[in-house]
Amino acid sequence: MHEPGSSWGAKWSLRAQEVVSGLLARLPAKEHYPGSHANRLGALPIGCDMWADYYLRPNGEVVIVGEDFDRPEIDSVYLEWNRLLPVLVWGSERYPELRELLPVRGQEAIDCRCRTHRLFVDNRLRCLECGGIGWLPNKDAKLRSGFID
Repeated sequence: MHEPGSSWGAKWSLRAQEVVSGLLARLPAKEHYPGSHANRLGALPIGCDMWADYYLRPNGEVVIVGEDFDRPEIDSVYLEWNRLLPVLVWGSERYPELRELLPVRGQEAIDCRCRTHRLFVDNRLRCLECGGIGWLPNKDAKLRSGFID
């Protein structure tokens, strides 16, 4: 996975903020009730794994509630691209509007090796190398997407 400033070249754009803010504003009341994590965090619910809940804030922060099994009351907050990309890929299954924020595959990109494993192809597991997008940019390629200014 690549960090901001690497060949992915990721940074949060105003358009990305607008998309997430719009989705958050249209959340059903059952997910945005007073006392809910979404309401408390001001964040879009993305999904949950065995013990943690994942959220995306309009400013691009990924918030994981319960990530530390020994300290589930602590929220973990991340801005790194290697945390954000998988959340965008995962979230785009639930919120198709997030797809416009995903990187656009350039001609120079290469298939990620995870595409040869059924568990990754069927989206049962998320690849740590490509973040679930299924490809990697060529190290010299520039990325174009709605995610980047």
